[in-house]
Amino acid sequence: MLSGLPQTVDLYRLAVAGETHAGRVKQSVFRRLVSTAHQQAERWVDVSLQFGVEQGVHYLRGSLAGVFTVVCQRCLEPMELSFDTRFLFGFVRNKEEESRLPEGFEPLWVEQTEVDLLSVIEDELLLALPMVAMHPPAECPAWVDSTVMDEQAESDRTTPFSVLAALTRDKH
Repeated sequence: MLSGLPQTVDLYRLAVAGETHAGRVKQSVFRRLVSTAHQQAERWVDVSLQFGVEQGVHYLRGSLAGVFTVVCQRCLEPMELSFDTRFLFGFVRNKEEESRLPEGFEPLWVEQTEVDLLSVIEDELLLALPMVAMHPPAECPAWVDSTVMDEQAESDRTTPFSVLAALTRDKH
């Protein structure tokens, strides 16, 4: 995992201690992420986590960065998708604590003493993915400019009267 940090941790203890951890994690350890990705080679996620207490709120501030290989939903070819996401979680155990969170904090529900930190990180990674991944239009082999298609459709359109007009011209 990260710098000797176990997979399950006591978030409140880490926050009180003000611990900071940084490192790289293989994308393959995130099972839900791997099921959405098109991995050809092992990729890494750069992870930075800072625990602390601010304004009476135990928190986790972090950043995740790296590159996913996903399938473009337009051309169905693999594409690389860079991500760099930041988050700030305030730990909450009930609705009252959630309502007291200062602005800028997202609630992280802590129902047990030990929390699976990999699941928390994986949730943020999944949120960093677009719902529908696609190449930019100019880079996608399957992308077709709709204005060109509209112009071509207009020129290919024949009406019964245009055919009749052509026939009457041919007779005279």
